[in-house]
Amino acid sequence: MNLEPTAETNTEQAIAYYGSHTRKVDAKGRFHLPFQFRAEKAGEEEIQEEYMICPGPHGSWALAPRDVWLESFQTRPEGQSKADYIKNSRRMSRNSYLTVPDKQGRIAIPPLVKEPLGVEKEILIVGMGATMELWAPDRIDGGEAGAQTPSDDYLFEFFG
Repeated sequence: MNLEPTAETNTEQAIAYYGSHTRKVDAKGRFHLPFQFRAEKAGEEEIQEEYMICPGPHGSWALAPRDVWLESFQTRPEGQSKADYIKNSRRMSRNSYLTVPDKQGRIAIPPLVKEPLGVEKEILIVGMGATMELWAPDRIDGGEAGAQTPSDDYLFEFFG
């Protein structure tokens, strides 16, 4: 699965997760991944979807395709010391879980994630480009002071 934008028109398209979807969480802690976020079939061949659930920013948890997660996991951020990189990588590894959707497209939320995330009966999935954020629907606005639109500075930069 190639997530890098490409200028070629007849090759594999870049995947971009966007929008938000609220899903029910069943008694076993599973939710249906929105069909817009599912990997497409390659002809008649099924693509094996693998995702990592790991801590995300601002109290969310992230759901990332495994290859995207691995690329980020194995890349030391610019300016970060090797010692800090090792500590942060260890913390990320200890709190990351591999998950594979079942045949119905359900993702199981690990019990060690469900409680700190605050998910009970519903989960909010927000597309963030190459990854997705997982939120308890009542917690997403807590760190954003109810903001519904991006800042003007962000929008000016986004639209050039």
